[in-house]
Amino acid sequence: MEIMVEERKGNRLVGERSPYLLQHAYNPVDWYPWGEEAFAAARELDRPIFLSIGYSSCHWCHVMERESFEDLEVARLMNETFVNIKVDREERPDVDSLYMKVCQMMTGGGGWPLTIIMTPDRVPFWTGTYLPRFSKQGMTGMLELVPAVNKVWLEERDDIKGVTVKVLEMLDSFERDPDEGDVSTLPLLALERLKEDYEPKYGGFDGERKFPSPHKLIFLMRYWREHHDQVALDMVVKTLDNMIKGGIRDHVGGGFHRYSTDPRWHLPHFEKMLYDQALILMALTEAYAITAKQEYRQAAEELIVYVEKRLTSLEGGFFSSEDADAAGEEGSTYLWTYDELSSLLSAEDMVIFKELYGIWDSGNYRDEGTHMRSGKNVLHLTSFVAEHATKKGMDPVALMAWDVDLRETLRSKRDQRPDPALDDKILTDWNGLMIVALCKAHRYLGSERALRMAKQALTFLEERMVVDGELYHNSRTGHVGAPSFLDDHASLAWAHLEMYYLTHEAKQLERVLGLTEQMINLFADKEEGGLFMSREDPLLLVRIKDLYDGAAPSGNSIAYFILVQLAALFNDARIVSVVEGSERHFLKELRVVTSSYAMFINGVLMKETSKTLEIFGPGNLHIEGYHPHLMTIMAEHLEKGAVRQRPSYRLCLKGTCLPETEDLTEIERMLK
Repeated sequence: MEIMVEERKGNRLVGERSPYLLQHAYNPVDWYPWGEEAFAAARELDRPIFLSIGYSSCHWCHVMERESFEDLEVARLMNETFVNIKVDREERPDVDSLYMKVCQMMTGGGGWPLTIIMTPDRVPFWTGTYLPRFSKQGMTGMLELVPAVNKVWLEERDDIKGVTVKVLEMLDSFERDPDEGDVSTLPLLALERLKEDYEPKYGGFDGERKFPSPHKLIFLMRYWREHHDQVALDMVVKTLDNMIKGGIRDHVGGGFHRYSTDPRWHLPHFEKMLYDQALILMALTEAYAITAKQEYRQAAEELIVYVEKRLTSLEGGFFSSEDADAAGEEGSTYLWTYDELSSLLSAEDMVIFKELYGIWDSGNYRDEGTHMRSGKNVLHLTSFVAEHATKKGMDPVALMAWDVDLRETLRSKRDQRPDPALDDKILTDWNGLMIVALCKAHRYLGSERALRMAKQALTFLEERMVVDGELYHNSRTGHVGAPSFLDDHASLAWAHLEMYYLTHEAKQLERVLGLTEQMINLFADKEEGGLFMSREDPLLLVRIKDLYDGAAPSGNSIAYFILVQLAALFNDARIVSVVEGSERHFLKELRVVTSSYAMFINGVLMKETSKTLEIFGPGNLHIEGYHPHLMTIMAEHLEKGAVRQRPSYRLCLKGTCLPETEDLTEIERMLK
């Protein structure tokens, strides 16, 4: 959605840098940014707060803006009743995570836009998501809701107090009880839960709506690697095959959309998020290392090109997302009418293309809101190109080359359309994930492009997101925003660790250790265990420890995954203590909903099965094959012995080291 600056007075968001907040800067709603000014106004006026949380590429956020926040009557009611606050969830993930938990506790669901109505003391008493202007389809409209809330606020304040007391009690009880049990059983439990959740026809782990959930796929591949469970790998292959063929993949421009609104992965919501590209790239590269399926390599390489062309700043950092909408219409960048395609392709090509990509004369894309056919088509493969060629008695190599050329023709045509809006803020945590993915692309695909992009991004983060030794969460147009959160330290440390495993440069390992030390100092709960998501902040209702792996893994999960590796490498007492504290603090919840914490369970797998290869002597090292739990480290960085004139190696398993050898093939044989 383009930011429209009309000739009318802006609200308090005009000075903000967030693209999402700027989209709302000329709404007639009197928006405040999150801050003490808004809360002081609410206390002074004795008004409830209307808190609206979203992000710039969110389709339903745009719908609610058009229907409600741009409507003069709705705006008048809101301005007379509330102090209105807008939050970009990507700038303030702590605020979003806290109030999303409250919404889920109160309603059993959640999503964006997230709508919270709360007291001036920031305690919610009503929660919801998208709200239309008029009531419809069982949803209360803003024109009905706002007067109703005002009446309750003025006449039934004791009822509101009763609700807020219960909310505070729920938040207080949300803290986990510590448990001294064993975490080693969690991977098998997670596998069993994922098998129960798995949808066998098209893959994935959701119902009508399908989210990629790559961290679950990564866990399944790593479990397969250690325990040889073929069902685990089969679930990954079925899921990735259908994602790659589906409309959730952008077959013309590369990359993947956020999620599919149908179980077949065909009908997406069209926003493209950096974290999705990162996590899907991790899954594709690891799956390619196992299967050598060329479709995985192709999808991964096209994703990398997409990120470089569309989501990379001139200085090397990665932007956050591209919008679902362009020119006010969802998916208009990506959808095709039959006539458009016919005008671009020859009659002979159109016959093949129509069958291969599931094109209908009347359109195959249904509007999510109306469920009516739109007359347009979203491209999705009915089968892989090589398989289609074999079925039709065609030359697979020739058809694959034809497919590449034809999609390039469509890309050239699509480049003439309006682009979806770009959210060009740079987030440290999402950039860290992308760097990790690019390191894996270099390791498993041999992509020099990926390695170059990863190094440039790391340099950008260290030069632009660190000011006077302080790490920051976000930046835009050269200006940093909020100080770092747990996720920033964890993801950036992971990025440096993966770069170390590729290059074995001492400076990368030094940065890992520095970031984790800062992370422990800022966020570790030394009494109860686990790590807080944010620093101390008087404006936060409570300081939470988030473990749930949603669309992206939580900071606690990534931190645990990193710390178990450092504990194995260095046996540092402080790091070991944080690892054990996290296990105690989260164990009860991990046992109940294990499959929702796949990244944390990846850490458990790493802890239980990790192997360390100590390298003595000059040169770098690359071990062929898929060894996700192998840590490679220069012995001199462990201060173990003198550097050899010729390279030699020592493999250590569970603290027991095998004899040192110069024969790398012997090491590879043992790893298999």
